Amino acid sequence: MKNLLTSLFIATLMIALLGCQGENKGAEANSSDSLQGITSEVLKTLKVSDIVILDGNKPLECRGLRLRLLTAAPGAKIAVHSHENRPAILSVVSGKGMDVTSYHMDKGAKETVTIPYGQSYAEFNNIVHYADNLSKTDTLRLITFDFLDDGSDCDGKKYQQNLPALEQLKKDNDSFYANNSAHVEGAEYSSPIFYVPLADIKYPAGSATFKDRVLRTRKVTLEAGKSLPQQNYLNRPTYVFVLEGLWKLKKVHLKRKL
Repeated sequence: MKNLLTSLFIATLMIALLGCQGENKGAEANSSDSLQGITSEVLKTLKVSDIVILDGNKPLECRGLRLRLLTAAPGAKIAVHSHENRPAILSVVSGKGMDVTSYHMDKGAKETVTIPYGQSYAEFNNIVHYADNLSKTDTLRLITFDFLDDGSDCDGKKYQQNLPALEQLKKDNDSFYANNSAHVEGAEYSSPIFYVPLADIKYPAGSATFKDRVLRTRKVTLEAGKSLPQQNYLNRPTYVFVLEGLWKLKKVHLKRKL
């Protein structure tokens, strides 16, 4: 049975910018497709309206949707970094999992959560954290989907990185930063997969605006020989990452009214 799952089992992690809440009722809960042999599990959601971009940082509308692969060596640490200007959802796609330790500036305290294989984690607003690979023998691989400021101009203006929480930890030489900020050569590696400017994404007339939408990660599993029914992505920009097995995609291009 194990060999069958390894060779034929298909698991896709669908990362989509979805329609407004009224179009996606129940998006916070896990669900199953009605088709036998296909399961669909919602892992994490993030409302665009809940994202706070601090003054001095590039507006979300001028950013892009990036999908990247992040690799951490066995036993390695992903050094302290900030998500004050890089809202994202990450998902563990290979390895045992990781411990994510965040610093809460308002409480002056830290908190650690464990993210196992196949699960997702939202990182946005004033989150400053680091992560540890839970395995001393297995490489950890993550995919992250974020609203990235790639350094390009926005309406003729360049924006600097405004990261007050991280800068305060540096200024105070806080042990949370000082003990976990070193970047060890070969410990972690980041590889971009796709990047699409938000301005290039066109939605159908009358559909939800960008700020009324929800970022969601979903894991879809197909038994051997099963196929997904036709999916319409005209109002649902999506990245798909294959966890296991092979997935053949047939595309049909439809004309849309804008």
